[in-house]
This record gives sequence, structure tokens and C-alpha cells, in this order.
Amino acid sequence: MVTVTLTLWGVLPILLKLGLNYYSAGTIAWFRFFFSFLFLFAFLSVFRSGGEILVRPPVLGILGGTALAGNYFAMTQGIHFSGPSNAAIIIQVAPVLLVIAGVFLFHETIVAKQVAGMILAMIGFYLFYLDRLGNAQDTFQYSSANGWILFAAVAWVLYMICQKRLSAKYSAQTLNLLVYAVATIALIPLVEWKEFLGGGFAGWLLLFILGLNTLIAYGALAEAVECIPLSLISILITLNPFITLSGMWILNTFGVETLPMENISGSGYLGGAIAVIGVVLVVASPQKRKATS
Repeated sequence: MVTVTLTLWGVLPILLKLGLNYYSAGTIAWFRFFFSFLFLFAFLSVFRSGGEILVRPPVLGILGGTALAGNYFAMTQGIHFSGPSNAAIIIQVAPVLLVIAGVFLFHETIVAKQVAGMILAMIGFYLFYLDRLGNAQDTFQYSSANGWILFAAVAWVLYMICQKRLSAKYSAQTLNLLVYAVATIALIPLVEWKEFLGGGFAGWLLLFILGLNTLIAYGALAEAVECIPLSLISILITLNPFITLSGMWILNTFGVETLPMENISGSGYLGGAIAVIGVVLVVASPQKRKATS
């Protein structure tokens, strides 16, 4: 489950950037949830039960679905205005915030190495930010993009808290069904319906792939939430930037015209690596480090 989610989230920013060549952020975010809801509803109807949650949805489930809708839209906006690699690095604020939430809400432990990791991550974020700011053609647009990404990080943490609270009472896929339904409804005002007529085969193929990415990645994540502490779940997204940056470097090297050059310098890559290493220290629990030492 961990490997599946990690890989799918690693390639997701690149797929979203490609999709933005055909559709707006609201349209993409809405379709991802709508697609996932239809498939999961059909699956549960045939093989399991769980549709009852749609009749009497818990308040935390509605809040979680709305939060994840905000996360999807804001993250897509951030990628649109800054690029996949920048979004993949800045969103690493999310697992740090999730660990802090785990300490205050679920009484999970935090040790000195995790505090050191937070400091290291902040240094890495700052170095990466300086590099991207220096190469940005529009500094205001770049700053706005980071604002969207930080909002996405906070929204994701809120979703994860709701998911964790409800996981003791509801099954993982039942919760996903509610979250997808709520998010689909919440994002309707942001959909540009005419875009579906002009996407062509390539656009629809990307939408289908993005829908599958959502369905499979969050299905695997939801199963993990039931039995893994938040501090360990956080490590799922700490290695994503390496997949994203490597993928973008390869695609730019081969001159894929639909993906703009990101022009990240050596100091930018160094800052990104430092940030990821710092986040790894933050999200790795003491028990996990002891088991693997």
C-alpha cells in the first residue's frame, strides 16, 4: 500500500501539469473526484456494503471531503502557476504539519531528532525558494503559487485528521466514498463544462489516468490509515519530490514540449534534497528508526 501511494503521488504533479494544457484546475479536480466516486460506488454496490454513509453522513466526513476538495484544487493551481517540481517540494510542509497535529490531537511522540529535522527542512525550503524565486519570470505569480500550495498542505492535514478520527467507526473505502461524494459536490461551481468538449483524445486520456491515480492512491492510503500512526503515514509523501524532480529532468532532457523547462540550479536541487531529508527526520517516529537501525 505504501509503495503504491508513494509512486502515484510522485508522478501526479507531472500528470497534472500535462492536464492543465487542456483543462482548468477546477475541472480537473472535479473530474478526479467524480470518476473515483463512480468507480468506488459501483465496486461497493457489487462486492461490499457501505453506501449507507451517504444517507447519514458524519459531520467530520463532510468536513474531510470539503478539505480534500480544497487540497486538490489548490495544489493544481500551485502546479499551474509554478510547475511540478516546485509544488512537490513546497507541499512537503504537509507531513511536518501532520506530525505536529498527531502530537497534539493523538498524543503521538516527538523527539529531538524530529525537531532538528524541522529546522533542517526550513533551511532546505528557504534555499529552494531562493533559487526558484531568482529564476521566476513573474515573482508575484510564483509567490501566489506557493500560497496555493501552502493552503493545499493545510487542507490535506485537516482531511487526514478527519480520516483518522472516523477510521475507528467506518471502513476505509466507506469513508473514501463519502469524501469523493462531498468533494464532487463542493467543486461543481469551479467546473468549466465547455472544456470537456475541446479536450480531444489526449485530454480525455489524461483525465482518465488522473482519475485512476486518485482512486488507487487514496484507496491504498485509506487502508493504511486504519492501522498506522499519522507520524508513519506522513513518510508516504516525503520521497515524492525525488520521483517528481527525476521525472521532470528526464522529460525536459528529451524535450517534451508540453512541459515547460523549470531551470532549477544546483543550489535549488540541494535545497530540495535538504528539505526532504529534514522532513524524513520529522516524520520518522522513534519506534521506526529504532527498528531499522
